[in-house]
Amino acid sequence: MSIEAIPWQDFQKQLRWRQGEHVAAIAPTGAGKTTLMQALLPYRKYSIFLGTKPDDPLYRAIQKKGFRRVESVAEIKPWDDKILLWPKQRKTIADTFTIQKRVFRDVFDMVVNQRAWTLWVDECKYMAEQLGLSRSLTYCLEQLRSINGTTVNGAQRPVWLPKSVLANSSHVFLWKTTDRDDLKRLADIGGLDAKLVGKEAQSLGRHEFIYVHTRGTEVKMIRSQVER
Repeated sequence: MSIEAIPWQDFQKQLRWRQGEHVAAIAPTGAGKTTLMQALLPYRKYSIFLGTKPDDPLYRAIQKKGFRRVESVAEIKPWDDKILLWPKQRKTIADTFTIQKRVFRDVFDMVVNQRAWTLWVDECKYMAEQLGLSRSLTYCLEQLRSINGTTVNGAQRPVWLPKSVLANSSHVFLWKTTDRDDLKRLADIGGLDAKLVGKEAQSLGRHEFIYVHTRGTEVKMIRSQVER
């Protein structure tokens, strides 16, 4: 097994991302995850992006791309196809946790019943741990594939992702890491030579990534670099 190096433009042309296939994007701040997310958005027709932060350049950018901001599932209309589900921050952190947990739990339930949505969970660790929605996230990862539901899960480190994310993702984007625990977690990617990917991941430049595609028993790996 080898890792092919190709330019970003060629990578985008080669990417084949089917509805129902989950994605994991793992990168430290400033490495290029935001750029990747924006590049992937056009690949999916029906998308709901979950906004958890008080503000973020990515949220503003996707609004310019046609995503309509709503604060609850009740505001989503039958004709909507690009939604930024972004509840306003409350006066206290505790109140913010409460409203976010309720709103995001509702949207997990909605995508299970309506099918074919792509759910963008940029802050996967926060969603699972701080909001306590790990069971809902895991359910979607394990059950949505059969009804063409898709999740895109982001985190700053592999070890911060629930194991179910890597185990159920067909497409994994990994930026540089040298942490031993992070490298061990890569073994949760099905069919992967974790030692090979770990060795390669340690040599990546700041904006370079390794892309791992698993479909059945086939595993394909590419090394590329997002355009800045």
